[in-house]
Amino acid sequence: MTEAQEQLDRLVKRIETHQKDMNLSDAQFVARFQRFIGTSKTWRNRLCARDWKELGARLDKWTAKLSAFVAELDGGSVLAEFFDKLPITAYAQDTYEILQGTKSDRRCAWLIGPTGIGKTECLRRIVQKNPGSAIFISANETWKDSRMQIALGLAKALGSAVGYSAAATFANAVEHLKFNPVTICFDEMHEGGVLLMKLIKSIINETRAKVIVGVYPTTWNRLINGNTDATAEAQQLLGRSYKPIEMRWTMGITIEDAVAYLHCATILNGRCKPLAEKLLPVLRQGGNLRLLADAVELARMNAEENGEDPDADMIEQAVAALVVQRKRDPSNK
Repeated sequence: MTEAQEQLDRLVKRIETHQKDMNLSDAQFVARFQRFIGTSKTWRNRLCARDWKELGARLDKWTAKLSAFVAELDGGSVLAEFFDKLPITAYAQDTYEILQGTKSDRRCAWLIGPTGIGKTECLRRIVQKNPGSAIFISANETWKDSRMQIALGLAKALGSAVGYSAAATFANAVEHLKFNPVTICFDEMHEGGVLLMKLIKSIINETRAKVIVGVYPTTWNRLINGNTDATAEAQQLLGRSYKPIEMRWTMGITIEDAVAYLHCATILNGRCKPLAEKLLPVLRQGGNLRLLADAVELARMNAEENGEDPDADMIEQAVAALVVQRKRDPSNK
């Protein structure tokens, strides 16, 4: 086998093992992972059979697609294959670098946007690229204004001691950060409520740690416009924030992100921007980058039945089909 064939062979073996571990038939397996492996015929007769003649000139494309599949199996996402090429990724990494050099107390940066723009992936990428100097924490619904749950989440991520109370546990986390001032990437910060914002302010006040938070625009707006005593105190975090605060993604995916993804994931070339401009309102309403990535995969799967590559019309049709599907089944997002 050639080097390219050996690489694809390793990917197929990894996926074959996953299918066996899940005890799924080809029909069941393909139904679940169509966007990566195509039809049952493609999976069994071309990929599993290592039909190099049939795969032919499409070898690189299958390697890219199965690499994305394996990345998702290992904790990545459908966007993982091209994510480093997106403007939002570059912005997040640049922000991390800026925070490392800051000497002031403006050590909180914000990724503000609705679901699907890539906040989580950006924060995970920062940690992956900076092991030991950055940690990832995802808040959940149990954190809502709960000092104990927030303190326990910090302690678990940092490896600091759990104390006899919420205050003691949080104090241990702060003490740990005094000697190990890492960058904390907080995802889903809205789940922690106003209390989490206040505690982040305390971390910045008492340590040299830096913080990057992913948050929904609705939570940001509540913070900015709130007039209660609690929100007034949390608003002090704004004074500890790196300026200017980036608002580019508050309405959803940008045209630049859509064009960059289409350029990497398709062969549309000069037709990427017109298609992105046409789809942008729908993408913002239906899932942003997630919807676009799923639509490209669906269009590619449909095109492969005829040995073709997806064109702009096929991608537009796939977006429309997925929007209808998600309206029928809101849980499928």
